[in-house]
Amino acid sequence: MKKIHVLVITTLLFLDSTFSKTNLRTDQDLFSELSNNFKTGNVKEIAKYFANTVDITLPSSEDQYSRSQAEIVLKNFFEGHAPSAFTLEHQGASNNGKYMVGSLTTSKGTFKVYVFVKDIGGQKSISELKIETP
Repeated sequence: MKKIHVLVITTLLFLDSTFSKTNLRTDQDLFSELSNNFKTGNVKEIAKYFANTVDITLPSSEDQYSRSQAEIVLKNFFEGHAPSAFTLEHQGASNNGKYMVGSLTTSKGTFKVYVFVKDIGGQKSISELKIETP
């Protein structure tokens, strides 16, 4: 009987460890994909992850936008600030979701980028995006 309990506990610990690593890898993949899209200014691919409403802060404005409005706002930013590089500096988790911090180099200077991702309905969604001067 003890052998069965040990086997069950070992199996559960293994499964928990496997799922945790899978979720972590998925977050890393998402942040890597977002980093590449910021580097190239690929708004369509970034916008795929926008929540229904997104809080966006830019050097000249700050507001809450619908998904489609947020895409236009980000597109307008990249049209005036052609990106040339993006470096992912940090990623982590808070009580409500995951976040990444990076440095975006554009034709008009370098900006600090903060992206906050929540799990909404089983989907990873960007709920907040900040592009600020350092």
